[in-house]
Amino acid sequence: MQLSRALEQHIAVFGESGSGKTVLLSSFYGAAQEPQYMQRSLFYIVADDFGHGTRLHQNYLGMKDSARLPAANRFSAASYSFLVKLKGWL
Repeated sequence: MQLSRALEQHIAVFGESGSGKTVLLSSFYGAAQEPQYMQRSLFYIVADDFGHGTRLHQNYLGMKDSARLPAANRFSAASYSFLVKLKGWL
C-alpha cells in the first residue's frame, strides 16, 4: 500500500451576517494570487472550483482597488476548497 504525501485540513468559519467571513476568505485567497506573493512564496494556493476562485479574487480586487465590500450572501452557506501546493510539486 502506497502512502499519500497529501494532508487534508478542514477549517470552519462561523459568525453573524456581516461579521467578515467572506472578507477574510477573499483576503486570504486574493492576496495569494498577487504577483508579488507568487514570486516570493514557496507555495501555490489554488481553488478547487475555478468559479469560486474567480469570485474570491474579484472580491479581493474590489476591496483593494475601490474599498468595496463583497456582496452580502445572507442565509446562504458556501463551502470553498483549496489546494496548497509546494512549488515544484504541481
